[in-house]
Amino acid sequence: MAMRNGLGGTALAVLGVFAAAVPATAIELQPHRAVYDLTLSGAEPSTSLVDANGRLVFELNGSPCTGYTVDFRNVTRVVDREGTRRVTDMRSSTRETFSPPQLTFTHETFVDDELSTSVAGTASASAGGISVDITAPKETTLQLPRAIFPTAHTRLMLESAEAGERILEATVYDGGDEADSLYETATVIGDGAEGLPGASPDERVILSAVDGALARTAWRVVISYFEQGGAEGERTPQYELNTYMLDNGVSYDVSFNYGAFKMAGELTELTALEAPDCPQ
Repeated sequence: MAMRNGLGGTALAVLGVFAAAVPATAIELQPHRAVYDLTLSGAEPSTSLVDANGRLVFELNGSPCTGYTVDFRNVTRVVDREGTRRVTDMRSSTRETFSPPQLTFTHETFVDDELSTSVAGTASASAGGISVDITAPKETTLQLPRAIFPTAHTRLMLESAEAGERILEATVYDGGDEADSLYETATVIGDGAEGLPGASPDERVILSAVDGALARTAWRVVISYFEQGGAEGERTPQYELNTYMLDNGVSYDVSFNYGAFKMAGELTELTALEAPDCPQ
C-alpha cells in the first residue's frame, strides 16, 4: 500500500520518470484485501481535534500483465473540543495498466453521509506527459507534466529497495482531489530484514495469510507527499505515510502524519487473493 490518503474532504536522484518509462520488473504484487484499524496517536496543541478513529480497507487485484485494480475505503470519525462529531468516508477505485500506461479512476468523499466531492476519469501517460480525460463532475481534458501512476510507484519503490537504494524521488499522479494535481514524493527506505520486524503480536498472526511471510524481506518506508508547484526552499509535506512493506507489497504497522495530528493503523484482517494467469 502506497497511496495518498486524507481525512477531509503513493539513493535515486530526482528521476523525471514517467509511467511509460517504468521498466518491466520481476516485482509481482500480492493480490490481497487488508483492513487497518485507525486510532489517533498524536495531535498538536493548536488543533481542535480531541479524538479520532476509523478503519481503512485496501483491496488489490490483478497482475503485471493484466494490470491492477485497487479499491480503497477510509472511514474516520473525529471529535473536536466542542464535542462536534464528523464522519468522513473516502472511497476510491482505480484500474492501472502498464502497457499502455493508463489509469482509470473514481474518487468520492462523503461527509456525514452527504456527498462532498466526486471525480472520475482516465489518464494516459507518454513521453510528453499525462493526458487526463475527466468524465465527472463535468467533462474536460487536461495536459499535465510527466509522472508515474500509483501502482507503478509501488513497484518502483520495491525495485529500489531490493537494489539497496535508500532514497527514491518521483512524481506521482493518482487522479485525486480535482484530478488536476501531481504530487512530488520522497521515499526513505530502511534496511531490509526478514522475520516481520515491527509487527505486533496480533499482526504476526494475521500476516500468516501471506505465503512464507516470515522468510520475506520487509522494509520500513517513509513516503512524503508534496503538491507540485509549492513554495521554493524547505517544504512541509501534505502528509507522510510510514509503514513496513513486504517484498510483495503487503503493508503493516502503518501510520499517517498530517502535521497537525497523526493516526496509527494496525493490520487487523488480511486475505490473500489469487492472481490471474498471464498469457504465455
